[in-house]
Amino acid sequence: MIVIDIDGPSAVGKSSLIRSLQKDLPEAFPIDELLAKKSNPFCNWKTYDDFLQKQLWFFDNTLRRYTDNVSASGPHALQLNDIGVIDVIVHTAVFPLANHLPWSVFSAFREQVRCHYRDLPFASLVLFLYASEEALRLRREQDPLRVRNAFDSNLRLYPLQKDFYFMLAKAFPRQVFCLDAERSPSVLAENVKSVILKNRNEPSLRLYDILDAASSWLSNITS
Repeated sequence: MIVIDIDGPSAVGKSSLIRSLQKDLPEAFPIDELLAKKSNPFCNWKTYDDFLQKQLWFFDNTLRRYTDNVSASGPHALQLNDIGVIDVIVHTAVFPLANHLPWSVFSAFREQVRCHYRDLPFASLVLFLYASEEALRLRREQDPLRVRNAFDSNLRLYPLQKDFYFMLAKAFPRQVFCLDAERSPSVLAENVKSVILKNRNEPSLRLYDILDAASSWLSNITS
């Protein structure tokens, strides 16, 4: 099975792209965003420890999607994750920075992950969709029925999030791709299908490599 993460800010078009790929690629099946299936038990977090436990909860539950569906899928299936584990890692790293909190939480998060989780392979491909802030706000306004409670909070993280994924695309050019989501949906979908067909047999990213890359990147931007 080929596992593909579709990451990006709220309202960038992740769900729309996944629906398009599912229609055009019969072997593709989607995995919804975590909070579409589970309630967040840390909605009222306030402290450093609360935030760390919240992120570890998101990490654990997001990580399960890379193993829970293997036995139910054939070797040629394409699993499309609406947000993957890298999104949790970068959120942990940048949330304190973007919100001017005096927390160096990522080191503790990384230590907990390395202590309790093996260095497993996860996504074969990671596709990060990006667009201008103006385009994101316009798309939210044009989709009033979709509840996006964390939109403004996530938008504060977006510049750092985007910088992080572009760094990953340079470090892992065969597995991580940053794609302009302001193109027409059909052009974006065709571009994504081309990336999938060309790179679907590349070795999967490994968890510890991403943690190490995030730690190094964070040190560089905060030094």
